Amino acid sequence: MRTKLGALAVTTAALAGGVLTQTDQAEASTPSVVVDSLSVQAAANGQSNATAAVHSARTIKLQALTVAVRSADGANYDFPGATAPTLGTRSSSYASGSRAFPAGTYTYYVAYKFHDRWHSVSPVKSFTSGTGTGGGSTPTPTATPKPTASTPAGTATPTAPSTPTAPSTPPSTSTPTSSAPSTSAAPVGIPGAWHQVFGDEFNGTALDGSKWNSNWFGCSGCVTKPPNSAEASAYSPSQVSVGGGSLHLNLIQKPTTVGGKTYPYVSGLVTSNGKAQFTYGAFEARIYAPSSGSQMANWPSFWADGQNWPTDGELDVLEGLGGSACYHFHSTAGGPGGCASGNYSGGWHTFGAEWKQGSVTYYYDGKQVGQITSGITSAPMYLILNNAINPSHSGTNVAPADMAVDYVRVWQH
Repeated sequence: MRTKLGALAVTTAALAGGVLTQTDQAEASTPSVVVDSLSVQAAANGQSNATAAVHSARTIKLQALTVAVRSADGANYDFPGATAPTLGTRSSSYASGSRAFPAGTYTYYVAYKFHDRWHSVSPVKSFTSGTGTGGGSTPTPTATPKPTASTPAGTATPTAPSTPTAPSTPPSTSTPTSSAPSTSAAPVGIPGAWHQVFGDEFNGTALDGSKWNSNWFGCSGCVTKPPNSAEASAYSPSQVSVGGGSLHLNLIQKPTTVGGKTYPYVSGLVTSNGKAQFTYGAFEARIYAPSSGSQMANWPSFWADGQNWPTDGELDVLEGLGGSACYHFHSTAGGPGGCASGNYSGGWHTFGAEWKQGSVTYYYDGKQVGQITSGITSAPMYLILNNAINPSHSGTNVAPADMAVDYVRVWQH
């Protein structure tokens, strides 16, 4: 059972004496960066580059500034040559490096990194490359959309790029409650007609900040307490990464102090709280869980939670408990559930659940493993994935341990 903690005060993490500690320091305010001009030009050998002029309302040192580019399907084609300028109230010029673009239509905009967080800045412009497939065509600018307000677009840092990766989405004036589907696949083994309303295939090089937060109710970049007091790990964004087509939540043994309590481990967690939540539907993730022999190690979890626990409910699609894969539904009526036998010595497994009025049915690797029909709530829930550890689960705890996630998808009728 997970006992939800209250939202933490805005804090920042500091490294002291090899132990991560939490300090009571407010996150600095985001600078106001203004784009005075922005354009894309043809360069030599079929390449193109971008130029921009920007200024700030006050003098500020940025970690990075670049021109971000996205294809029609959301793929990253950022211009190279990100810089770390000091901006002032006078306009400063920026010129990117050159690159080629396959045929297609692209959007582009200025993005900057400040206090380890990426921000997108309007306007969002677009261009269309020519018909050649090798990227040797000249971009043709098209109409500029109406400018929108700047919106933070992510908190994660790329794992190993030569230049910073800018936010995954252009500036927007609203926070999405669901995201466009990344695939048309149906839920494994769950019958019915479905349309996908949320998905992340984790095919990029950084966590998509438009969909996920990388800690539990904390400020950007903060180390936070766990959701459950039985856990032995704090959660840090540094333990969350995306690479090789998967999300990685990495548990390591490292004494970590948060809120006056020291945890022997630090691990990774992501939530869609404030970015995507759902009432009813099919929820599914393909996960490579840590293992100990044929048992599932540690306390890896894929679950959904309401804003007011336990009144709004908690849907546990997967919890690795005592070496087994288990499911539950928590509410004011209790927390019924069960476990499914299986060999978890290694390999990918699909964990899914269909939540509808009055019932939740659970599917592991496409086969129904259980159903709960008591205490089912109807309030919206957000998604959580975390690689937890519980000292009482003797014999099945291992560290370091990586919980990998191939995809997360949500469908509704």
